[in-house]
Amino acid sequence: MLDFSSANLRRLSIAWVGNKNRYEGVNIPKQTLVPVHDVAHELLIGSFLKTFEKSAEFFYFFHEEDISNHLVFQSCLNIFQDPEMLAEEAGRLAGLLYEHCENPRVQGGEFLVMYFDDLLMAGEPASAIGIWKIQTKDPYLKVERTAENFALNVLEGIPTGKLETAALIFNLDESEGYRICATDTVSKKEERSFWKDEFLRLRPIEDNYFNTRHYISLSGEFIHERLPHKFGLDRADQLDALYRSGLYFKENEQFEVDDFAETLFPDAEQRTAFKEYRDEYARMYAVTLEDKFDISLSAVKKEFKVLKSVIKLDKNFHIYVHGRRDLIERGFDEDKGKKYYKVFFDDEE
Repeated sequence: MLDFSSANLRRLSIAWVGNKNRYEGVNIPKQTLVPVHDVAHELLIGSFLKTFEKSAEFFYFFHEEDISNHLVFQSCLNIFQDPEMLAEEAGRLAGLLYEHCENPRVQGGEFLVMYFDDLLMAGEPASAIGIWKIQTKDPYLKVERTAENFALNVLEGIPTGKLETAALIFNLDESEGYRICATDTVSKKEERSFWKDEFLRLRPIEDNYFNTRHYISLSGEFIHERLPHKFGLDRADQLDALYRSGLYFKENEQFEVDDFAETLFPDAEQRTAFKEYRDEYARMYAVTLEDKFDISLSAVKKEFKVLKSVIKLDKNFHIYVHGRRDLIERGFDEDKGKKYYKVFFDDEE
């Protein structure tokens, strides 16, 4: 979907943003624009844009009242209208970011704002703004040679691998809040992201990826939490349903909620309970879920761990279930005073 083969980095501005809780402050030099020579240009293209090349999840900027009141959106709008404003707006963005750098895991580091053109999204040309907060630096060795000897020094540099906190804002869908892909590996999954939720204030675009991810999540929650309590399903029955859920998402190109419910739950009451749970889930997370959509393979791959069917027995055994619930029996051994599973099979490897 994204093609960066002809991308051009036209402008780069650098400031320094610290952790607010440690009173580290912000360093915005008088001249934030940095000239980029050919080698640095290639490294930046490779290390920054390549991270987003296979992105399937996209966001919009979000504001409760009007998107024009969103401060980061305003800066991006100004840059897109006049790229000469990049240095001024980069300083403003650095100040805004500092206000949200209170998480103790946030490290002080360089804050890069870049302006790209000649990018392609689904074949559509677009310019884009890249923002990148450097969290950690990698040590590297540098050998210095003189006429008399060699000296070995340890220096630090910006890593050119996977980005920790970054975003790419495309000059597309302006009225909706621009089309954005973003990453944050600093914030833990169960907490609000200082980058996505606090600084950028993003909302997911409700597309096929969005619907696929949420249906995988809610079906997993329903199977784990609602089925055993409401219908008395044991662990093997749960995993059988979870396995068939995974097969549905991996083997079908299109999702249809009635077909999905009938495939997973042969009992009419279970199907009704699933749809009721779907509505509860939508209200709880304030999302709108479609009844029919094209399944996103990227979302299936990312959420595959939710679909894993494993019976964990104390700390001794794990049983991986890949179907055929009829070949698993569960019972209780009176002599040993322990529960057991009996598994029937033809071949052993």
